[in-house]
Amino acid sequence: MSDHKLDAEMTAALRPEGEVTAVVTRGAEAWQFFAFVFAAVVTLALAVLEEIPDQRWQWRIAAKVLAFFGLAYLTLINVPVRNFLVGLLGTFKQEQH
Repeated sequence: MSDHKLDAEMTAALRPEGEVTAVVTRGAEAWQFFAFVFAAVVTLALAVLEEIPDQRWQWRIAAKVLAFFGLAYLTLINVPVRNFLVGLLGTFKQEQH
């Protein structure tokens, strides 16, 4: 079995002071992380909402739909939350050089 490693795209920029800085781009990796966080939080939210009594089934359905779309907005569309999650991804993912 071969070991394939997908490296993050790196770009270097020369600043006016003469120092070289590196920027790591994680496009696909970040979206996979967003999808993972979204799936994990939605699963947890739906499990908690399942505890609503059966007599209130309309409220349970409405709460599940609201939780799904609310979490989708926060993890996939809302820019400040996405930036927070990318920063969180950076703490988990350390590049090895």
